[in-house]
Amino acid sequence: MIEVEIDGKKVEVLEGSMVMHAADKAGTYIPHFCYHKKLSIAANCRMCLVDVEKMPKPMPACATPVSQGMIVRTKSDKAIKAQKVVMEFLLINHPLDCPICDQGGECLLQDLSVGYGTSTSRFQEEKRVVSRKDAGPLVGMEEMTRCIHCTRCIRFGQEVAGVMELGMVNRGEHSEITTVAGDTIDSELSGNMIDICPVGALTSKPFRYSARTWELSRRKSVSPHDSTGANLVIQVKNNKVMRVVPLENEDVNECWIADRDRFSYEALNCDERLTSPMLKQGGEWKV
Repeated sequence: MIEVEIDGKKVEVLEGSMVMHAADKAGTYIPHFCYHKKLSIAANCRMCLVDVEKMPKPMPACATPVSQGMIVRTKSDKAIKAQKVVMEFLLINHPLDCPICDQGGECLLQDLSVGYGTSTSRFQEEKRVVSRKDAGPLVGMEEMTRCIHCTRCIRFGQEVAGVMELGMVNRGEHSEITTVAGDTIDSELSGNMIDICPVGALTSKPFRYSARTWELSRRKSVSPHDSTGANLVIQVKNNKVMRVVPLENEDVNECWIADRDRFSYEALNCDERLTSPMLKQGGEWKV
């Protein structure tokens, strides 16, 4: 075990752990976008820059291995200034459409911009625009201008779903996430990309523009479609199921669910669904 000091609090972590892991154990939150505990480390959003003693510049917490006696400050002037600069860069091309964005109210960028962003932008040039893409009937890629290139969706496809259906093309501000050769997203786990997207770039097409997250009541449930018993959270508005998302359970489904559990709720609201027993009399079905 290696002893590390995070904001004056000493914690012990396994050798090879990153500063981010030590901060989690110490109960210290470090802002981040590209880091996800179930995916490989990309270190491309740079939002998790922290002040490490004896280091000449801020270091990314998700990709900096701990060492014995390391002293890390996550709230020093050096760290906060670096995080604010990164946030300013992320917001340069981000559209100001929070009022109509499905991610509004549960958006990581929205939350962190309150703490690390500014009220006005120094950027006077035109923002870039990314054309919409048709990725199939479930995952919406209508507003990819919102994308901050965290690559979570790409890594999820490669490492969890086992199918590399998304990738990044071009470079610099011309970079964009797209499907291979314009194909659709066909993985049985594709809906999880919607959950891990930290902004409103990937959205649920069936749920699109139907409700706001704060309007939904939540009920815990279990998957009805397989024998694994994946844990679910069913979100309801006016006695109508609006959305189904995973409930994290490390022993069963971790933080993922299959598309059959995520999107099958549409059948509950179908006009053709029988809601009461029927009897055929005189050649006609009657209640």
